[in-house]
Amino acid sequence: MTDPRPGRSLAYRSLIAALPATLLWLIAAAPVLAADSVPSGAREALAPVTRMIATLVAIAIGLGIAICTAVIVWGGIEKMLAGANSEAEHRAQRRIGNGILGLVWMVVASVVVSVITAIAVAYGLIDKPF
Repeated sequence: MTDPRPGRSLAYRSLIAALPATLLWLIAAAPVLAADSVPSGAREALAPVTRMIATLVAIAIGLGIAICTAVIVWGGIEKMLAGANSEAEHRAQRRIGNGILGLVWMVVASVVVSVITAIAVAYGLIDKPF
């Protein structure tokens, strides 16, 4: 099956390829670039903001996971109630697939945020948020 929008596939591939490259750059960057440039007073002043942002990101990812789970359950209920209606069954199956895809993206987002936070803590840019 071909994609009706061929440019979209290329955009996703370049975005997905850029993410590991960016993470590798962050890992390979010399600690001198980061640790010496952040004054300790600034790090202490930004600690409450860092905790607040980390809390908001955790809430957003948790809410996203809850919504994706609800969509999967809703699609399962629709599929059970579809009976002999093939169009309703197809719509429910698409809903379940979209819910699973959203769940995968939420897990990926959680991993990316954790990796970026760990790198920032390792380089001394921020204190550990939790």
